[in-house]
Amino acid sequence: MKMAGRIFLLFLSVYVTVAIADKAFCVASLTSRPEAATATAPKLGVIALSIASSNASDTSFYIKAKLKQKNLEPALEDTLDDCSKNYLDAVAQLDDSLAALMQNSFIDVDIWLNTAISDGEACETALNDRAGNDAELARRNTNLLKLCKDALLINTILTP
Repeated sequence: MKMAGRIFLLFLSVYVTVAIADKAFCVASLTSRPEAATATAPKLGVIALSIASSNASDTSFYIKAKLKQKNLEPALEDTLDDCSKNYLDAVAQLDDSLAALMQNSFIDVDIWLNTAISDGEACETALNDRAGNDAELARRNTNLLKLCKDALLINTILTP
């Protein structure tokens, strides 16, 4: 691993320890990509956003598959409909975040990530407030929120 990459990962680890409770999740998600071992700070931002975007896309497909099932309880169907809309928006916002990061537009990254987080929180509210709950979707949504918050933290570090 390059020295700069190690120093940044050490700094990120310390910062994450102070800033968020789930350091292990952040480190595990970043190191799930082999290129993270030698990544520069900006590249780690790209990796974090790519992981969050993949999670959101996969979850969107999961929701669509669930909606195709027959005999869904009405409350669950309503929750899935709401979360489906939220996830379509979140995927677009994460893609916009990635494009903004490539242009070093850190303020735009912050805006798009916070909007994606709001979409995840809206899905979480739907899951918690209705009788129709899906444990797998709740788990995936929690992970999306963590991934987006990790990417937001990295963007904060990158912001001059």
